[in-house]
Amino acid sequence: MPDAAGWDEEAPPPRAAPTRPAERLPLLDVLRGISICGILFLNIWLMGSVPGVETDPRIAGWSAADRFVWWVQMLFVEGTMRGLLEILFGAGFILLADKGMRAGRYYRRTALLILFGLVHGYLLLWPGDILLIYGLAGLFLWLLRDLEPRQMIGAGAAGIVMLTGLGLGATLGAANMQAFAEGAETQGAGEDNALVADWHAYLASLAPDAEEAAESRAARSGSLSDNWHYKVRWANELNDLGSTRIWLFEPLSMMLIGAALMRLGVLSGGGDRKVYLWMLAVGYGLGIPLNAAEWGQMAAAGFRVPIPMLAWSDPLSRTAVTIGHLGLLTLLWKGAAGTRLQRLFAPAGRMALTNYIGQTLICQWWLFPGFGLGLHGRLSIAQLWGVAAVILAVQLVASRLWLSRFAFGPLEWIWRWGTYGRRPHLLK
Repeated sequence: MPDAAGWDEEAPPPRAAPTRPAERLPLLDVLRGISICGILFLNIWLMGSVPGVETDPRIAGWSAADRFVWWVQMLFVEGTMRGLLEILFGAGFILLADKGMRAGRYYRRTALLILFGLVHGYLLLWPGDILLIYGLAGLFLWLLRDLEPRQMIGAGAAGIVMLTGLGLGATLGAANMQAFAEGAETQGAGEDNALVADWHAYLASLAPDAEEAAESRAARSGSLSDNWHYKVRWANELNDLGSTRIWLFEPLSMMLIGAALMRLGVLSGGGDRKVYLWMLAVGYGLGIPLNAAEWGQMAAAGFRVPIPMLAWSDPLSRTAVTIGHLGLLTLLWKGAAGTRLQRLFAPAGRMALTNYIGQTLICQWWLFPGFGLGLHGRLSIAQLWGVAAVILAVQLVASRLWLSRFAFGPLEWIWRWGTYGRRPHLLK
C-alpha cells in the first residue's frame, strides 16, 4: 500500500484492491508511523519560530525546559527521523521491484511523488518538504535495483563517506581561512585586507540575522500573499540546483541501505535478536557520543563556532543513531511492547503521506500564520514540542478511526489511483 515519500510496502494485488492484512509487513507500518510522528518535532521549530532557531535555539527562549528539549532533539531526533523515512523508502522500493513492478509504472509513481512535493513545498507553504528530493532520488534508485545487498550497503556507505569528505573539506577550508586571516592581522593587516575582511564577514554571519528575522516575522504574521511570496523564495533557495545535487546523496545512500536491509530480512523483523542488539549498541555507541560532542561544542561556544565539528561528523552520527533507532524499535516490536506499538503507530504509518501533509496544513495554514491563529514566533521550543504532541495525538486517533472505515488514507488513495490507472475502492 503506498505511503508518503515511497514508504510503500508491497505491490498491489490485482485490480488495486486493498492489501490483505496477512500480506502486510507490520513492522514497516510501525516504523513509518513513529518516523512520521518524530519528523513533526523537527519541523515544528522551523514552522513556528524565527529563522536561526535551528542553530541558536536561545532566540526562541532558553528555560530549563527548553534546554532539556533541545538536548533530547539534538542527541536522538535531529536528522534521524528523516533517516528512518529514507531507509523505509528503500525497503518499500525493493519490495515493489522484487514483486515485478514495471519501470513505466514505477516512474509514474515516482513522478506523482515529485508532484506531491512541488505542491507541498510551493502551494501548501512548506519549503522544508522532503517529498520532492525523495522523488528525485527515487528516479536513480530504480537503476540500482539489481545490486546485491552488500553492494547496496557499500554504495550507501560510499555516499555517506562522500558527504563526510565534503564537510571535512569545508572544515579544512575554514581553518585555513582562519589561519591566514589571523596571520595577516598579526602582521598588521586591517579590514582593507580582503582575506581579513572575508573572515570577519564569515564570523558575523554566524550570528542570527536580525534583519532576516524581522522580515520573516512580518511576512509570516501577514496575509496569505505575504506568506506565499516569502516561502516561495525560501523554497527556491533550498531547491537550488547546486545544493540539490549534493542533497540527493543523503537520501539515495540511506535508501540503498534500507533496500539492502529489506533483502536481508532485517526490516521484516525476522532477523536474529543479536542482529538488532548489535545495531542498537554500535549505532548508539558511535552516534550519541558524536552528537554530544558536536552540539556540546556549539552550546559551549554560545552557538557561534567558526569551524563546527558537525560540518563533517553529522553524516556519520546521523546514520549511526538512525541504525540504533532501528535496532531498538525492532527489539521493542518483537517483545512485549509489540502489540501496543502496532495498535498505536501502525495506522499512522499506513497514512504517512496524508499525515505528513496534514501536519503542514495544521501548522502553516492554521496555527502559525497571520491569516490563521498568528502564533508564529510566540512560543519557545519546548512549547512548540507541546503543540506537536497534541497534533500527533489527534493524528494517531484520527488515523485509526479513518482506517476502521476506509481502505486507504485519502492521499494514499489518490497516489495509488494515479500509479495504477484504476480507481481503487476507498470504502472497506
